[in-house]
Amino acid sequence: MPKLSKKHKEWPRVRYFKARNNYVVDAGIKISPLDPKTGLKKRIREYYATLEEAEVFAEQCRAKLKNEGIGGFALSKEQQVDAEKALEILNSKASLTEACKYFMRFNNLNESDKSISALVDEFLNHKDKQRLLGEKGASERTINDYKHRLGLLSNQFGALKINEFKEDQFLDWILARGDARGLTRTTKALFSFAVNKEYLPENPMKRKTPVPKIGKPSVLEDNHWRSLVLTALETQNQKNSDRGEPIDLLACVILGLWCGLRPEAELKRLDWSDVNIDEGFVNIHDDWKVKIGRLVTIPDCAKELLKQCARQKGPIINPKNFRRRWDWLRETADVISAWDSDIMRHTFASMHYGLNGDKQKVINELGHCNDSMLRHYINHGAKMKKRAKEFFSFTAPLPNSESELTEQIA
Repeated sequence: MPKLSKKHKEWPRVRYFKARNNYVVDAGIKISPLDPKTGLKKRIREYYATLEEAEVFAEQCRAKLKNEGIGGFALSKEQQVDAEKALEILNSKASLTEACKYFMRFNNLNESDKSISALVDEFLNHKDKQRLLGEKGASERTINDYKHRLGLLSNQFGALKINEFKEDQFLDWILARGDARGLTRTTKALFSFAVNKEYLPENPMKRKTPVPKIGKPSVLEDNHWRSLVLTALETQNQKNSDRGEPIDLLACVILGLWCGLRPEAELKRLDWSDVNIDEGFVNIHDDWKVKIGRLVTIPDCAKELLKQCARQKGPIINPKNFRRRWDWLRETADVISAWDSDIMRHTFASMHYGLNGDKQKVINELGHCNDSMLRHYINHGAKMKKRAKEFFSFTAPLPNSESELTEQIA
């Protein structure tokens, strides 16, 4: 076997392939163009019978990368000849890539006049392809987050061309909405995608994503959670006059308040077959929110309340007209003005910690991996222990005690 030169350790590597008795030039994905079908790069390996041939190809790769950039490797032979002629004409320090970009900007030949709504559609299609390939950063939950927030962006600025988008007008809009962090993050990602696709020379979103101020989470007052539970109990069989569907939200309220289950990722996926009232646990599957499933304890007071649910088969939440029924229940219980995102989960975490003072137990019940998230969930005060004792000892009247039930709600 001929001796390898000192350059064999440089990129791209030249190695002797004993199984084939030949030489391989491994260029990795550094110079590989994107596959138009998958949007991904494929690793490049070239095999040669002699070491001389392999080193010639490796040296060509180094020269091309230096002179033409990564894009030069996607050129055909005819395009490479044309590129060499273009470099002779330039005869300056400017690279061919720089000259092409200038020409495209000068003649408006790129896609910088693409609308924001068209860019959003292309970005979401790209993310869907990444999800099918199992790539990091393209989970179903992440994509749904992109769809929601970029949908808001598209509704507001969809007809605007991406090269006309200004950061100042965006900031005025998000400050009025009050969702600065989430919308800034997703909009930055959208325009980074446009830069990578060479639709834009740079990302118009230059400011850093605002750091949220961490305050105490919202927790339902004692009269509010009582009213919500008792109203759900009293009206579970009552039909919504608009659609004729039973309200049927008692189990949702109980498991949200006394088990702290996530409204979207857990409660909406939960089935009665996952709830074991007798043994006192709820089975959370490992393919919902986290990679490792868990069993959530059902407190004794919640067991007794669950036994009063009129329906104990099928999904915990009937999806038909759920949003309409949920809004109706909160309005009827007079808690909608005090409502906040994940407030039932925050109430559970605060009451659990108030009763036990054990962070690890709260972490286990919530399904977190450490205590860094607890500051987002626990609102602890001097009176919380007393409030927690009342919360976990709550009893509701039996179904035949309608007068007592009405009195408690009032």
